[in-house]
Amino acid sequence: MITTVTTREPAVQEPGPAGAARALRAALPGQNALSPAEQQLLREWLRRLSA
Repeated sequence: MITTVTTREPAVQEPGPAGAARALRAALPGQNALSPAEQQLLREWLRRLSA
């Protein structure tokens, strides 16, 4: 686990909030912890951040 967390490769290829927002948006379809309404709201926020 430590090797996975401490690799030299960045988790997000594009630095800054926009890159992080794009990475999170890409991961949203595979999760099920949020309700559909929560997912929609989070997608909207991430869309704004990634613009």
